[in-house]
Formats: sequence, C-alpha cells, structure tokens
Amino acid sequence: MNKAIIAATRIVAPYLVLGILWIFVSDTALLLAVGGDVDRLGRLQTAKGWFFVTITTLMLFALSYSHLRQIQRLRELDAQTGLLHRKLFLEYLDDAIERDGGEGEMLVLILNIDAFSVIARKLGKGDAEQALEEIGAHLRASFTADNLLSRLGTDEVALALPLTEAVEREKPLELALNARRQFLEPLLALGQRATACGGAALYPRDGHDAHSLLAAATSALRAARSRGPDHLNFYDDRLTRADRQRQDLLLALREALRERALYVHYQPQVRLADNRLSGCEVLVRWNDPQGNPIPPSEFVPLAEQFDLSRALSELVISRVIEDLERAGLNDGTLPRVSINLTPDEFSRGDFVPWLREQMAPMAHWPIKPQIEITEYAALRNLEASIRRIRELGQCGVDFALDDFGTGYSSLAALKDLPVQELKIDGSFTATVNTDERSLAIVKSITRLADTFNLRVLAEGIETVEQLERLRECRCAEAQGFYLCRPVPIDELVALLQAGGAVFPVQSP
Repeated sequence: MNKAIIAATRIVAPYLVLGILWIFVSDTALLLAVGGDVDRLGRLQTAKGWFFVTITTLMLFALSYSHLRQIQRLRELDAQTGLLHRKLFLEYLDDAIERDGGEGEMLVLILNIDAFSVIARKLGKGDAEQALEEIGAHLRASFTADNLLSRLGTDEVALALPLTEAVEREKPLELALNARRQFLEPLLALGQRATACGGAALYPRDGHDAHSLLAAATSALRAARSRGPDHLNFYDDRLTRADRQRQDLLLALREALRERALYVHYQPQVRLADNRLSGCEVLVRWNDPQGNPIPPSEFVPLAEQFDLSRALSELVISRVIEDLERAGLNDGTLPRVSINLTPDEFSRGDFVPWLREQMAPMAHWPIKPQIEITEYAALRNLEASIRRIRELGQCGVDFALDDFGTGYSSLAALKDLPVQELKIDGSFTATVNTDERSLAIVKSITRLADTFNLRVLAEGIETVEQLERLRECRCAEAQGFYLCRPVPIDELVALLQAGGAVFPVQSP
C-alpha cells in the first residue's frame, strides 16, 4: 500500500507544481499586459483557462495511455520471462497465418525441461527463478521479431518460427534442435546437466490454425516424453488418433465411476498343503457399451494418471463389501480377501484414516482384509510405509508385497516391513520349469519367507507341472487359471457350496 501511495505521489507531484506555477506566473503576466482593462483581462483569463484545460487533458491522456499500455503489456507477457501468454500467442499465431495466406511454412515447437523440479531443488528457489528469467531473456535475444515465443508452463515454452529460407524448409529438425539448444543454454551455463523434450508441428501440413498446430505439437511432445528424456518428436496423425481414443476412454471411465458401472471378480487362492481355499484376490472389471471387456491394463493406469485412483479404489472396496454381505460370505467361509491399491494411493498422507473409513463395515467380520501393494510403493518412502502398515495392522488389516522379485526390495527393507505375504510374480511362475534362474529365484524367495515367517503365494499358475514344481519349492499358496479363473461372486458361492472350499487339484 505504501509503495502505491509513493508511486501515485510521484506521478501527481509534477502536475501539482506545474499547476501552481502556472496560476501565479500567468496571473502576474496578464496583469502586467492589460494594465487596468478589465474586459480584456476577463477574455484573457478565459483563454488561459481553456489553454490549461487543453494542456492538462493532453497530459492526462499521455499518462493514461502509458499506464494502460503497461497493463496491456503485463497481460500479454509473462512477468518472469517476458514471453507471451498462451492466449496472445495463439491470437498472434492466427494473425500470422492469416497474413501468410497459405503461401509460407512455419514450425511450431513446444519444449519442456526434463526433471526441472530436480534442477530447481539443486539450484534453490531464488536461483531457479533467476534461471527461468534468464531463459526468457536468452530466447528473446536469440530469435527475431517475426518469431513468436510463449511460456505455457513453469518450464515449458512454445515457439512459432517461420521457415523463410529454403534450407529451413528442407531441414526443420535442425531448426528445432537449435531452438532446444538456445532454450537450455542458460541452465548449461549454470553447470546443470539439463535436457529437454520437444514436440514439433509444421504449418500447413499438420494444421491450418493456431489451436490445431499447438494441439499437434502437444501430441508430439507427449510421444517424445513417453520415450524418455532428451527426445524430440515431429507430429504424426497416428498420435492424434491414439490420443483421441485415450481421451474417449478417460471420459468413459469418469462416467463409469459416476454410474458405478465397474464391477469385481474374485480369483480363489489355494493352500497347497490341503488344496483348501485360503482367500481370494479382488480384480476390477469393466465392459464397454457393447459388453466387450476393457482390459484393466488400459484403464487402471489411466485412473492413476488422471487422479481417479481413489474413486476407483472406493468403488472396488464398496463392491466387495456389498458382494460379501449379499452372498453371505462375511461369516468366515472366505478366510481372506485381497484388494490391490496403487502406489499413489498408498503414499497419500490420509491413506490410513481413509482406508479405516472404507473398511469400517468389515471391522467385526471374521474375514481377514488384505491390501496388496508393489515393492515400489512400499520402498518409495520406507519409514512412512512401515508406519502406515503398522497402524493398519492394529486394525486387523494384512499386507502383501505384490509382484515380488521384480522390484527393488532389499533384505534390510524386507526385515523392517511388517507385511504378512510375498506374492511371487507370474513371470517366474511361467518359466519355473524351463529356466534355471527362475527356479533359483523362486527357491530363494521361499527360503527368505521362511526366515522372516511370511506366507508365500505364487500367482499365474497355468499348468499342473508348474504347480507341482512350486510344491517342491515349499510354496505355501497359489492362484492361477489352472486352479480357478476369476469369477463373479455368485459363481464363487456355487464353487464353495459344491466343493466345500476344497479345490480338486490333479496330480501329473
């Protein structure tokens, strides 16, 4: 507030001083000029007043114009980098395309710094912000006035570069690579090993207006980032088709979650000592409008990426509770039910109270709830993982490490993690009879589990030979298509009623 008052005072003061001087000086000059002629003095006073109003109006206009231009400039340009905002970039790009009349060519390029958050932590907040300012200044100095430069995000910029020379039209990749070098130069000068991904589109080949060109470049950038850091992709219309399908699937998933259109199946888990049911794994299912199943490998990662994993988890847990109550399996007939949760869900700060609330209806059931998490989820923050697992363990919730053997678990970490079960990944089960290394890994896992007093469950059993080999390895439990496919709750009830929770496993 004080700064605003000071600034306003500085603007008003010259006009105030000028006005006072004008009154005294002009009045004195008029009196000397007219002597005692009152009529003449009145006419001159009127003319003086109009003159003062005209000069004051012109000065006020100049001040207002300067101020409004400054406001407009602030609206057009990003304050930190001095680059155009997205809206103005699109408007100016459309104007450039209209002026061109379809005669020329243009490269639209989006650049994004790889792992900028890591670089920012190394530099510190102040130096990171200064680096972004220097990036903007360097880009403005490196490109001519007919090039459009825009800041799209914290570490993301867009460039529209006319291809005026024949060599530029023949080799747009070189122009794009040079732009990326200019983009990274301030960070490299600071000693940072910075890289950037880029997505490029060409006018008029990939679009005839600003929005379609920026969308094409964005699609190309997404493809580049999927390949890893330091990649640059040019637009391919197949990317758009894939993106459109992905977007349609995302919209359908949101609607399916709102309408509770997803459901669950149960895959029995069998205790190999007596072939009796030891539990079930819950597997989420979803069908398209024609009734065709959509693989979980397609929609579960989409839910994770677009912050729908919590809604998905809540729907799955509620479905399980509804199914078990309706089928009467909450009486202990089903000893254990295992539910998969994503790494992001497990790492949320409110995970423990949220899961307690979701599983509150199961608190007094004789059934044992179990949460399956990956090694990555458990080890991402080991101390927090140990705390969460212990807190929920006090509420009767077990934990299993899913896909064990494919991640990064160490003996020290496993010693501290208070989990109850290790699940041997199906990739080892599939080759346990054909690959000595897979067999050695399975044997090592079972010995390790014995040492730490943990259950071992092998998943992906598809043949009796695999099952018998796992028996030899002292694997305690198993699940897979050979034993039983995932089934709806009604079929699970029928299986249990027919077999008395004993699965007839054949010997070779």
